[in-house]
Amino acid sequence: MTVILWAFTAFHVCVGVASLGLAVRLLTPEERELWRSPMALLIAELLCWIYPIAAFVGVKSAWSAFAADHHLAMPFLIAPILWLVFMGVLYAVIDFAEDGVLGNARARE
Repeated sequence: MTVILWAFTAFHVCVGVASLGLAVRLLTPEERELWRSPMALLIAELLCWIYPIAAFVGVKSAWSAFAADHHLAMPFLIAPILWLVFMGVLYAVIDFAEDGVLGNARARE
């Protein structure tokens, strides 16, 4: 179980840092003007800003649950991944609903 906890912790740290990097990039005017859909931009920003917080809380709670011999360590680790999946599906639905094409919310450079 310790190996699984460390693997998920490393995953959440890597994805959390990448998410924060993208969130900061989404704040720049150059990036914001590339987005055709304001709703898709909002979903992307929510995903990028909330995931690192959810990952930190999930990892901290999982390690605490593991230390207390509680059975909730794995659900705590999986919850931030479910946030990624949920927001990804929501983003795809919003993107498709706006123009009937997936992947058209952001213009290509």
